[in-house]
Amino acid sequence: MKSAITNIMITARAFMWLLLPNRLKLKKARIIYKYGGIRLCWHCMVYKFSVRVLSYDPFRNQLSISQSKYILEKCTFKPLISIVVPVHKVARKWLDKCIRSVVNQHYSKWELILVDDASGQEDLRQLMDKWVSKDERIRVCYLEENSGIAGATNLGIKHAKGEFIGLLDHDDELTPDALTWITWALKKNPEALWLYSDEDLITPNGKCHDPRFKPDFSPEFLLSNMYTCHFRVYAAEILAKIGYLRKGFDGSQDHDLALRLSEIVPKEKVIHIPRVLYHWREIPGSAATSIDAKPKASSAGRRAVADALKRRNVKGKVASHEICPTIYRIKFEPSEFPKVSIVIPIKDALSSTKKCIDSARKHTNYPCFEIVVINNASDDIGLLKYLRKEQSENRIKVIDYNKSFNHSEMNNIATASVESEFVLFMNNDIEIISEEWLEQLVAITELDDSIAVVGGLISYPNGMVQHGGVIFGLNGTAGHAHKYIFNEMPGYLGRLHTLQEMSGITAALALVRRSCFDHVGGFNSNRYPTLFNDVDLCIRLRNKGYRCIYNPMVRAIHHETKTRPVKLEELVYKQRLVSDYAEILNRDPFYNPNLALNNEQFREYRQLPIEDQIPELADIPEGA
Repeated sequence: MKSAITNIMITARAFMWLLLPNRLKLKKARIIYKYGGIRLCWHCMVYKFSVRVLSYDPFRNQLSISQSKYILEKCTFKPLISIVVPVHKVARKWLDKCIRSVVNQHYSKWELILVDDASGQEDLRQLMDKWVSKDERIRVCYLEENSGIAGATNLGIKHAKGEFIGLLDHDDELTPDALTWITWALKKNPEALWLYSDEDLITPNGKCHDPRFKPDFSPEFLLSNMYTCHFRVYAAEILAKIGYLRKGFDGSQDHDLALRLSEIVPKEKVIHIPRVLYHWREIPGSAATSIDAKPKASSAGRRAVADALKRRNVKGKVASHEICPTIYRIKFEPSEFPKVSIVIPIKDALSSTKKCIDSARKHTNYPCFEIVVINNASDDIGLLKYLRKEQSENRIKVIDYNKSFNHSEMNNIATASVESEFVLFMNNDIEIISEEWLEQLVAITELDDSIAVVGGLISYPNGMVQHGGVIFGLNGTAGHAHKYIFNEMPGYLGRLHTLQEMSGITAALALVRRSCFDHVGGFNSNRYPTLFNDVDLCIRLRNKGYRCIYNPMVRAIHHETKTRPVKLEELVYKQRLVSDYAEILNRDPFYNPNLALNNEQFREYRQLPIEDQIPELADIPEGA
C-alpha cells in the first residue's frame, strides 16, 4: 500500500512538472522516451520526484567577513587575481549582479576586466562605465566586432595584470568568500597552477539549488565531461604557455582549454576546493537551463576530445551520450595486445560458469588471452565433465584448489601460475554484454603507466546498477557508485556513463596490471580471505601511487542476488577494514565531502563545517 501511494505521488509530481509551459522540458522527455522507452522515463521520474531530504543551504558554510579577515591575515602570499568577464547580449540587471559579486568579495586584491564583445547595448556600456568610475580595480575593453567568447576572453586575459586569472560569465555570480578560498588554497598549495570549485544553479529570483559537488581532479573524467567548469582559476603563466582559448570550439571552448592544460599541468598542481563558490544563472539562453541553449556545444566538445586523443596518440572514437550530449563516450582501441589471463574461481555452478566463459569469448576479438579456472573442490559431475572437455581442447587451464574457500588465495595462486602482463579477475556469475570489452579494458591502461586497475559498469539482471566504481566511506566502509539506479540513467553529473578515476574497482570484474599486483603482494589472503579483499588491494595500490579507472563502455551482468542477508562474517570484515584504514576511508578524493555517506546514489548532503577544512578558524577568539 505504501509503495502504491509513493508511486502515485511520483506520477502526480511528474505531471505537474510537465504541465508547466517549457518546450525544453518536453523535448528532454521525448529524448528520454526515444532512448529508453517507458522504463527509463519511469526511473527518471522516481529519481527526480521521489521524496528526498536535500538539506542544501548555500549560505550555511560560507565564510563570514571576520573569518575571511582572520585567515587572510595568515596568508603571506596574496596574489592579484584578475577576473575576466566577456560581455555580450545580456540583460543589464544580470551583469550588474555579476559585477557586484566581485566588488563584494572579502578578499580585496583583485581586478575585474570586462570585455564588451561588440554587444551594441548602450545600457551595458553605461553600466560598465558607471562601475569603472566607482572602483579603480574595474576596467573595460571594447571590441568593435564580435569575437565570440574565446576571442573576448583572450583579450581580457592579455590585459590582465594578475598572477592568477579567474573566469566568470556575464550573468553569473561569485560567492562573497570565493577569492578568500582561492587565496587560502594557494597558501596550502603554493605550487598550484589550476584551481576549481563546486558550483550550484541560481534562479532568476535568486534561489540557489542543485549544487554540483565534484570529485578531485581526474584527467580521465575530464575527457568525458567538462566537470571542472565553474569556478576556475588559472596561473597566468600557464595560460600564456598554451596560447589561451582557441577559436572554433564555441560552446566548449573551456573544455578544450582544460584538456590542453591537463596535458602540461601535473595532477598534483590541480586543486579542487570542495565549496560552492559560483552561482550559475538559470535564464533562457544559458546552458544552466538546458544544453539545448548551446546547440553547438556538443559537436565542439566532441571535436575537442577527439583533438586531445590525437595529441596524445591515443586511438578512440568519440560520441555524445544520447540523453546528455555533452557527456562523451569514448570507444578506445589498444595499440598493442599484451597477453591477458582471465582468472575465474569456481565451485560447481555449471550453468553460470559456462555462461560466463562463453560471454567472455563471444564479445571480444582480442588476439592474446587465456582463461584460467581455479576449481574449489567442485563435485558437480556436469561441471567436471565440462572442464575436462575444455581443458583437453586447450581452451582453458584448470587449477585445483582443495581447501576451504579463500577467494584471495585462489586468485593469488592462479596469478602466480601465469606469465601474462595483465590478469583479469572475474566472478563465475558475471556475464559480459558489451562488444570488444577486453579491448576496452586494455586500451585504458595505455593512457598512463600509473593505471593499475580497470573495471566497468556492472548491473543486476533487472537492469539496476550493482557497480559503477567503489567509493570509500559509504555506510562506514565502502560502497558501489550508483548502486540500485537504472543503468540507462546518466547518474550524478553524468558519472555513471563517464570514464573516470575511482578509489576502487570490484574484483568481480577487474583488469589488473601484473607488475603492480606483484608490487603490493597480491590479495591479502590472511586478513581479507573472502570479503573486502578488492577494497584492501585497491587501497594498497593507491598507497604506492597506482590508480584505478572506471570505464562504462565495458558492461556486464552480475547474476548475484540483489538482496541478501548481512552475515556476521561481513560485519567482522567491515570492522577490520575500518581498523586498518579508518583515515583513508574517511576521505575519498573522488566523492565529495559535501555528499551524504548513507546511500550509494549521490543523494542528500552532509554538513562540511568550515573548521574541518580550515582548522585554524577554531583559534578565532570569542567575539572576534
